[in-house]
Amino acid sequence: MRTTHAQLSPALSLAARTPEVVSTLRVTGEDCLLFDVHCSHAERLEQVVDSLARFGPVTTSLVLRSYPRKSLPEAP
Repeated sequence: MRTTHAQLSPALSLAARTPEVVSTLRVTGEDCLLFDVHCSHAERLEQVVDSLARFGPVTTSLVLRSYPRKSLPEAP
């Protein structure tokens, strides 16, 4: 999601109250926030996206597959 500083707090508050939003990351670059949203139906995903879009443009991507995480190398 791309938003402004004025809309950041309300967007985070809505995400915290939305059960389908399981994690939130503040990121750099074009977008400001990355939400991990889990919905069982496309209609509910549409509702969640529409509610968050009040605070700025939303880009939606679907995860097709998850790969094992890599471990970080141990510090010397």
